[in-house]
Amino acid sequence: WDLIMLKHAIYQTGTLNSLLEAVYDGDTTLEYLASKGNLGLGALDAIDGELIICDGEFFRADANCRLNKLPKEDKTPFAIISHFQPSLSFDLNADSFANLERQLLAQLPSLNLIYTFKIKGVFSQIDLRSEECTCRPYQRLIEILPDLQRTCTFEQLQGTLVGVYFPNYLAQVNVPGFHFHFVDAKQEIGGHVFGLNLSAGVVEVQIIHELDLNLIASAEFYQANLTRNITDEVTQVEKLRSGV
Repeated sequence: WDLIMLKHAIYQTGTLNSLLEAVYDGDTTLEYLASKGNLGLGALDAIDGELIICDGEFFRADANCRLNKLPKEDKTPFAIISHFQPSLSFDLNADSFANLERQLLAQLPSLNLIYTFKIKGVFSQIDLRSEECTCRPYQRLIEILPDLQRTCTFEQLQGTLVGVYFPNYLAQVNVPGFHFHFVDAKQEIGGHVFGLNLSAGVVEVQIIHELDLNLIASAEFYQANLTRNITDEVTQVEKLRSGV
C-alpha cells in the first residue's frame, strides 16, 4: 500500500453518457489535452476514428485501423489522459482479452480506484475496430455504430496497449472496467481493442486517485438527456464486433 501514497491525477473531457447521447463535438483541442498528459485514449469530433495518445504522440485510427498523426487544432468530445508515471509493473502473456483482464484484476490493489495502463509486447493476434465519421443530424451512438464501425485483425505485431480501468460506480462518466486502444511499434496500425493474443508483454500500471472532469460547453451537452441508465448500451457498444 505504500506505493499508492503519491496521488496521481487523470484528466477527462466529456462523459460517456454524453457521447452515447450524440454529443459528438467537443470544445477541447488536442493542444490543450497535451498539456494534461502524455498517455490516453478517446474519440474525435463526429466519431471520426479512434484517438490514441502514446508517449505524447496523438494518433487517429481511421476506419481501416491505419494511423495518422493529428494536428493540434483538432478537438475531442470524449478523451482521458494522464501524465503517466507507473506505480507498478510486471510481465505477462494472455491468450485472450478475458485472460488479460483476469490477470490485471489480480494485480490491482482496489477495484474502487482508476488505473491507466501501458502494455508493450508481441501480439500473435490483435482484433481492432474503428469507425467512419458520422454527419449531422447526429443520432445516438447505439443506433449508428453498427453501420459506422469497421473491424480488422492483424497477426505478429509488436506494439503498445494504452488502457484505462474505471470502477463501476463511475459508469456514467467513463466505460466501467477495462478499455484499451492499440498502436503498433511502427505507428502504422491502431484502434479500439476487442480481442488479442499477447504472447509476451510488460505491463506498467499507474494508480489514479484524482479525476479532473471537464464538461463540454455546448447547447448539445446542455440539452442532452444524461439521466438514463446506460449500462446495457455500454455493454453493446463495447462488445460490438460486426454487424456492418
